[in-house]
Amino acid sequence: MTQSLISEPQGMEAVIKYQQAGKQTQLTPEIQQVASTYQGTVLDKTKQILAYLKSMRATRFDESIFRKRTAGQILKDGFVTGCTDSDLVFVALARANGLSAKYVETIDESWLQKGGGSIQGHQYAEVYDEEQKRWFWVDPMGMRIDIQPPLKEGRVIYDVGLDSWDIGITDFDSLKQKFEEFRTNWLETNKT
Repeated sequence: MTQSLISEPQGMEAVIKYQQAGKQTQLTPEIQQVASTYQGTVLDKTKQILAYLKSMRATRFDESIFRKRTAGQILKDGFVTGCTDSDLVFVALARANGLSAKYVETIDESWLQKGGGSIQGHQYAEVYDEEQKRWFWVDPMGMRIDIQPPLKEGRVIYDVGLDSWDIGITDFDSLKQKFEEFRTNWLETNKT
C-alpha cells in the first residue's frame, strides 16, 4: 500500500477550515445566488450541486485557461474544461451553502510508478456530514457521491486544500513541476 505525503488538520479544525473560501473559490454574488436554492440534508444539497454541474457545458481541455479561472469565472462562463473546474465550482457552491468541503488533488499511481507521458490525475471533494460525523467523498466530474477513497481507484492524494491555488497549482507549468517533485519524493518513500 502506498502512502500519501501530506498531513491534514483533523477534527473540528478541519471542519472549520473547509467552510472558508479560498482565493480561487471566493463566494461571489453569483455563487451565493445559485447556492441559495439548495435545501435539505448535506446529501440533498450535494445532489443538487451535482445536478447543477451536470447542466454546465463541458468543453475540451484548454491549457490557456487551465487552473487560471476562479469558481466565479467558471460559473459566469457557463462551461467546465475538466475535473478541476467541476471541483472548484462544487466546493464553492457547497461552502456558500454552509457545508465544509475539501478540494482534493490526486495523481494516478500508475503515472507515479512509470512517469513520462502526460500527467494523469483527478480531483475530488470531501464533504462533512454533521449528522453522521464523517467526511464522505464526492467526484464532481463523475457525478458520484460517497465513493470509495481515491486510493481504492489507483490514485494517490497529492494534496488537500481550499482550492487549486491554495495548494500552489496555478497553471499547467506549476502542475508539471509540483507533480514531478511529488513523484520523486513518492518513489523514495515507497521503495519496495
